[in-house]
Amino acid sequence: MTSRKWVINGTDTAAASALRAESGYLPLTARLLCSRGLDTPEKVAEFYDTSKLSFYDPYLLKDMDKAVARIKKAIENKERVCIYGDYDVDGVTSTTMLYTYLRSLGVDTTYFIPERMNEGYGLSRTAIERFAGNVDLLITVDTGITAVSETEYAKQFGMDMIITDHHSCRDILPDAVAVVNPHREDCEYPFKKLAGVGVVFKLLCALHGNSEDICKRYGEIVAIGTIADVMPIVGENRLIATIGIENLSNTKYLGLRALMEQVGIFKNGKKVKKITSSTIGYVLAPRINAAGRITSAVRAVELLLADNEGDANRIAAELCEINKLRQSTELDIYTQALSQISEHHSENTAYVLSSDGWHQGVIGVVASRITEKYSLPSVLFSFDGDIGKGSGRSIKGFSLMDALAECSDLLLEYGGHELAAGLSIERKNLEAFSARLNDYAEKHIKKNELVIPLEIDCEASFSELTLRQAEDIQRLEPFGLSNPVPVFIVKGAVIKNLTPLSGGKHMKIRVSDGSRNDLTAVYFGMSAENFSFCEGDKCDIAFSLEINEFLGNATPQLLIKGIRLAEGEKNLLELEYETYLSAVDFDNTQPVSLDCIPTLADFREVFRYLRRSLDGSKPISLRRLVSSIREDTDTDISACKILIISDVLQEQGIAEVEHFPGMLIRINLKPFSGKINLDNSELLGRIKAKHA
Repeated sequence: MTSRKWVINGTDTAAASALRAESGYLPLTARLLCSRGLDTPEKVAEFYDTSKLSFYDPYLLKDMDKAVARIKKAIENKERVCIYGDYDVDGVTSTTMLYTYLRSLGVDTTYFIPERMNEGYGLSRTAIERFAGNVDLLITVDTGITAVSETEYAKQFGMDMIITDHHSCRDILPDAVAVVNPHREDCEYPFKKLAGVGVVFKLLCALHGNSEDICKRYGEIVAIGTIADVMPIVGENRLIATIGIENLSNTKYLGLRALMEQVGIFKNGKKVKKITSSTIGYVLAPRINAAGRITSAVRAVELLLADNEGDANRIAAELCEINKLRQSTELDIYTQALSQISEHHSENTAYVLSSDGWHQGVIGVVASRITEKYSLPSVLFSFDGDIGKGSGRSIKGFSLMDALAECSDLLLEYGGHELAAGLSIERKNLEAFSARLNDYAEKHIKKNELVIPLEIDCEASFSELTLRQAEDIQRLEPFGLSNPVPVFIVKGAVIKNLTPLSGGKHMKIRVSDGSRNDLTAVYFGMSAENFSFCEGDKCDIAFSLEINEFLGNATPQLLIKGIRLAEGEKNLLELEYETYLSAVDFDNTQPVSLDCIPTLADFREVFRYLRRSLDGSKPISLRRLVSSIREDTDTDISACKILIISDVLQEQGIAEVEHFPGMLIRINLKPFSGKINLDNSELLGRIKAKHA
C-alpha cells in the first residue's frame, strides 16, 4: 500500500522509567522523550521549558543599527515609507506587523505586495518606477536579498532602501542602507532560523526597545508567519510560537477572530477548540495563503488590518471560499502532473513538468506533493507565451539552490532555500534545463537507494491511548520542524468498521485490540477505493494521538500516518498469489491442486460481481477484491481462483487485466453478450492438465 520504510526509534526503557519517576510524565510520554534523546529532566527542560528561553539582543543582527537609525530619521523628517512584502503568509504577516507599528508612530506608511500572476516574485523595476516621487524609504520584508540591480535602480529616483529577509544570500549583497538577514556570512546573530516575520519582529524590538512588549502586541502575527513558513520550532521560534498561540485564544485582531469563527475554532465569540501549531499550519495559514495564490495577498493583509467586525467577517468568508478554489485547482494540476510523470518522466531522477494552463499560484504546493510522493526533486513551470514561471521543491540532502546554480545560464532568475525555490525560464531552454537538472540529480542522488522514511518515535499499547495521554503529549507543544508531532505505532490492531468521509476522500476507521477496547482513527487523504484493508484485518498502525472535540465531548483519536498488515497476516495471501503464479507458469511442472482450479459456478459468481460492482478503470488491491467477492458471493473463494478467472476472461477477449506491484490488479470488462464456453479456454485447459 505504501513504499515508505517504517523506522521505529529505539527506546531505553530504564531511562524512560527513571524520567517518568522524576518528571511525572506518563509512561508513553517518557518513552517518547527518551526516543528523541531527551532522557533526563534537565534535557527536557532545556528543550521545552520556554521560561528558560529569552530573546537575543536584536542589535546582534548585522546592519540592525543602520536600519533603526534610518527609520528614526524617516520618523523625524516625516518621510514617506513604503513596505514591500511577499505574497505568502510570511510576507503577509511581515507586512502587516511593520505597517501597523509604523502607523502607530504616526509615520506616513503604505505597503505593496506584488500579485503573483501579473508581477511575480520579488522587487521589480516596474514597482520601483511606480514608487518614484512618492516614496522616500522603501523597506522590504521577507524578500529583497537578491535585488542587487533593483536597489541601484531605486537610488536613481532618490529612494533609500532597507532590506529585511531570511532567504539564502548570494555572494553579492544589495548596496542598501541596511541589509538585515541572519544568513549573511558576516552576521554573528546566534539564531539563524528566523522567518521573514521573525526578522521584522527583531527590527521592531530594536526600534521599540522592549522585546516582550512587542511579542505581546504582535505575538500571534509572528507565530502564524513563523509556523506557516515551516521554521524550526526551537530557540527563539519556540518562544515566539508559544506566546503567539497563547495570544490567539484572546486575540485583539478582529480578522483572526472572524477567520477562527469561520473554521469552527470560535463559536459565538467563544473558543470551542484548542489552538495548537497544527491549527495554524493546517487551518489558518492555508486560508491566509490562498489569497496570494489565487487572487491578491492584499486581501489577506486587509483581513489582519480589519478594524470592524463587518469587514472582518466578510473578508474571512471570502478567504475560505478562495481556499476551496485553491484546493480544487491544486487537485486538477496534481492529476495532470502525475499523468505527465507516468507518460514521459517515470525514469527521471528530478521531475521538470510544465503546462500553459497551470495556475502559478498553486504550482509550488503541487511540487511539494510530487516531491513528497516520489521523494525526488520537482520543478513545475507555468508558461505564458515564451516565459515560464516555476516553483521547485527538493528532498533532504539535495540542495535545490546548488542544483539551480549549475543551471543558472539557462534560467532568467532564481532564488529561495535549499528545499524550495522560485525560478523563471524561456521556453526554448526548458528541455536543456530538464536534462541538466537530471544529470546533476543523477550525480547527487542515488535513486535506487531512495526510500521514503516514516519515522516512528516508539511503540504504544492500546491501553495507553487515553484522553489523559493525549493531554500529556500536548504539554510538549508547540510542534513543528525540529520538534515534530509525535508518531507512535500500535501493533496488531483489528479493523472493526470502515466509513468513507467527505465523499470518499478520507477514511474513518474503528479499530480494536481484539477485546473491548475500541478507538476511532482518521486517515486523511486516503480514499475508500485506494484503501486496501478490510474489516477483520489485523494491522500495525502508525499514528499521531490527538484530541477530538465534538459537542463538548473530548475523546482520544488516532490520526493515521501509515498502515500495514500485522506480521504473519500477509503470509496467506502471498502464498495464494505464489500458487497462482506457479499455476500459470507452464515451464513449472509442479502439479496444481484441484482447490486452485475455478469451477463453472466460480466463474459465474465472479463474473457477475465484476460486471455489477467493480470499477474497472482503477487498480484495486487483491486483498480488497478477494474480500469483496467473498462477501458478495457468500463463499470462501480463493485469490488464486479469482486471478485465474480474470486471466481466462482476458484470454477470451472479455476483459482487460493489468497487474501492478504490491498485489494490485485492474480488471476492466468489455461489452459482452452471450455465453462463455470454458471448454474453449486453452489457458484453463493447460492449468487443468497440470493437475492431472
